[in-house]
Amino acid sequence: MNKNEPFEIIHTFAVDRKKRPEGDYIPCPMCQRREKFLEGSFVFIFNRQCIAVIGHDCASAEVKHAAFSKKKQDDERRHQEDFLMARLTHVPSMLRELEALKPIATEIEGIFHDFRKDAPTIHRALRQVRKAGGEYVLTEMVDNEAAEFDPRLPKKLARNSYFGSMRGDTLVGASCKFLTEVRRYEQWLLSFDGCDDEEKAMEATIGLLQRKEAAKAVRYIGEAARRMDKLRRAMSAACFFFADTHIEDMKEWARDRLQPHPFTVDRHVRNDGISLAFSRVTGKDEEREYARLFLSNALAEWADANRVAPKLEN
Repeated sequence: MNKNEPFEIIHTFAVDRKKRPEGDYIPCPMCQRREKFLEGSFVFIFNRQCIAVIGHDCASAEVKHAAFSKKKQDDERRHQEDFLMARLTHVPSMLRELEALKPIATEIEGIFHDFRKDAPTIHRALRQVRKAGGEYVLTEMVDNEAAEFDPRLPKKLARNSYFGSMRGDTLVGASCKFLTEVRRYEQWLLSFDGCDDEEKAMEATIGLLQRKEAAKAVRYIGEAARRMDKLRRAMSAACFFFADTHIEDMKEWARDRLQPHPFTVDRHVRNDGISLAFSRVTGKDEEREYARLFLSNALAEWADANRVAPKLEN
């Protein structure tokens, strides 16, 4: 054999030298060296119509580059085939799930917009909590008694009071676009719908490979699956803004003597869901902000079933 003979890589490998009978290296037929390598490849040599074992750097650079490029393409095609055959049959159910998420996304966005529109000052105050890390904290400056004995020490110290962690912070963000996300993932998947059995998945896979659209399909289907899971968890988490323990923490924070923008919040459990009432007097004319938010039982049950937080207490 010579270094310029073209070949196709079947499989690459690495050998632990300690497991070699004599602790030696593997001889290479291409280099005609008795001991040459521990990392190599099984290859098919076209001219000789045979399989050989060669070292990882024994072929000429051009031949080796061509062989590894071909193997990379083959591996990628095999990955695409395996992925599409396994996942195309899931697309119809993913689209059904996205359709089911639309009314849920619409309801959560409605809560967000009602809150932001009817109680903008309270919404901004809570948005600042979210930006600061999601902890209900109030700070006051207190006298540093130690400064009486050491003039180098500051006369005042900051003392923080903690009231718990925010839940469902999506409802106090700058925007809430769950429905837009649902529709985006739906558009990604619609082109690959219709494969409800393996035979149809095989036909679709062959067509996608022939049209050189397989890589796009793998990317869109895989990304949609990952983002749908993240979206579902985010939508569930938003509902825990209404949780009893969260509202109690917020209530204490909102009415504390250190609160620069005090407001009230009341939680009521009704037969049809959970209601929150936010109220605050603002400005010199003592204008009143008032927002009533409502979480239906159906949405609360969905959030509990997909929860990433403690249960919503009714």
